[in-house]
Amino acid sequence: MMLGLDYSVGFLHEINQIKTPLVYDIQELFRWIIDISVIQLLEDKKIKKSDFIITENYHTRLGEDVAKLFIEKINLNFNARYNYKNGKNYSYQNILLDNLQQLSNFVVGKKKEIEFNIPAMRLNRNDNLKLKEKISSMTSEERKGFGINKSTLWYMKNNLKKGKTINTYGKVLSKIQINQ
Repeated sequence: MMLGLDYSVGFLHEINQIKTPLVYDIQELFRWIIDISVIQLLEDKKIKKSDFIITENYHTRLGEDVAKLFIEKINLNFNARYNYKNGKNYSYQNILLDNLQQLSNFVVGKKKEIEFNIPAMRLNRNDNLKLKEKISSMTSEERKGFGINKSTLWYMKNNLKKGKTINTYGKVLSKIQINQ
């Protein structure tokens, strides 16, 4: 019982003395961090089909090495710092604790309202839809203006047609994004 909250009493999940429905309720606020972590590992090609194992009960599980990698990625994302209150940077771990404190204050009547405030994660990506569309429709003249050589543009367009990700770096990326 942290902050005066009883883990066996949930708001969204069934009340159960043996389980912890409040934990399941709170995890819903941050479930997207897990989803993003999975997507990042998949896009970085850190997870492959052979990394999964089938248990004797026919459940599919991550192998030990990939499970550790997954936990590391979640930890990295969960402990990244974001502008939260009063212009200060906090990790999602501290933001979670603050939101739990607000919930506790609401439950015990110290506050009349509760608002969960969770800042959006910053994703540093270079494969956004506009960039893909720009590259897919780029003419030879535009290519020259962006400083992209002929073969590089051919490979990027070919990879996009195949559904693969593309990498654009440095000056070329900044030139393309400025002109979007």
